[in-house]
Amino acid sequence: MNVGPAGLTANLWALIRAQALARHWELSDALFAEIDGFALVQGWAISRHRTRHVYRDPRFDRVVVCCTCGGDGKGEGGRACRTCKGDGLLNFFEPPRRGRSA
Repeated sequence: MNVGPAGLTANLWALIRAQALARHWELSDALFAEIDGFALVQGWAISRHRTRHVYRDPRFDRVVVCCTCGGDGKGEGGRACRTCKGDGLLNFFEPPRRGRSA
């Protein structure tokens, strides 16, 4: 017979651990319910890692560094880059902004 901590058999010990984990998930769901709901409404991705929830806005996957200025936002003569308008970043799914805005 396989005996674990506190003299409990392996099956009983596994059952206790499973119940504790289930309670942990229930408590986590209750504690993070409002925040998770907000994140879902916003369209964010939620990753659960034991005792924490990680939220990520997938729109950040579309942001890329401007290849014209290398991300520093400065173009010719130290002026703002014409492609990214000095931001240093571009939205991958939007066409580049050129020139001055009207």
